[in-house]
Amino acid sequence: MKKKKIWLALFLLSLVSILAMSGCGKTASDDIGKTRVANNLEITLADIQLKISNNDKKQMIQLDFAVKNTGKEEAGAGAGDFVIQTKDGKKHAMYGLNAKNFGDEIAAGKTLKGPGFYEIPVDQKEVTVLYEPYSQETTENVKWTVTIPTK
Repeated sequence: MKKKKIWLALFLLSLVSILAMSGCGKTASDDIGKTRVANNLEITLADIQLKISNNDKKQMIQLDFAVKNTGKEEAGAGAGDFVIQTKDGKKHAMYGLNAKNFGDEIAAGKTLKGPGFYEIPVDQKEVTVLYEPYSQETTENVKWTVTIPTK
């Protein structure tokens, strides 16, 4: 009887480990869902999706953001405040031809949610998302490392 319990416990532990490692195709290095703070903004990189690109040498990714203004004054944020840095060190700005890119003023205490679209080379497996706002300089090193989903 004791032997059966031990085997059952080992089986369940193995099953839980396998399920935990499979985790929806995301790796442990993913910063999806993590919040970073800069310029009185709490910025959460909520999701990443692979989209269709019109260029065979590029792939389009959609990043979903949630930006909360923790300051006392209105602040602005948008997809153009973020760039994608690939392994070769090159930075890729927002894909400006997509009308769904988010951006607006955020009242104090309020949250703005929306997508940003970025076109990067097809051979990328992992990229770094950098917060580099146009309007002001940030002294914080705000970045996320994310794995590109497979098709």
